[in-house]
Amino acid sequence: MFESTLKRLVADADGALGAAVLSLDGLVIEAVDETGAPCDPEVATLEYAQVFKQLLAAAEEIELGRVERFTVEGHKRLGLARVLSPHYVVALNLPAGAIEAQGHFHLRVAAPDLGREL
Repeated sequence: MFESTLKRLVADADGALGAAVLSLDGLVIEAVDETGAPCDPEVATLEYAQVFKQLLAAAEEIELGRVERFTVEGHKRLGLARVLSPHYVVALNLPAGAIEAQGHFHLRVAAPDLGREL
């Protein structure tokens, strides 16, 4: 369902390690690895969905406005996500040191196609 768009996202984002569409309820709807092949998501991906849900709730509580994207940066990886709907996000996994703005650009470009597939 989302595979072709996720494959394109991974191919376009330099050094991408994978991408996934996640439900904010903690389900991974579809995921691809760095080659664009379907894959089993890492446990961390499931945990991210729960964190994103909590952050969206907190943003609403403090009247931050509409949240469009997230960045989780670590020593080994850079996790980026873009909100597709009130219930779904697309996540992109990049190596540490990747250009964050480029990754968010590719997520923004892919989001409309993914949103139509929801």
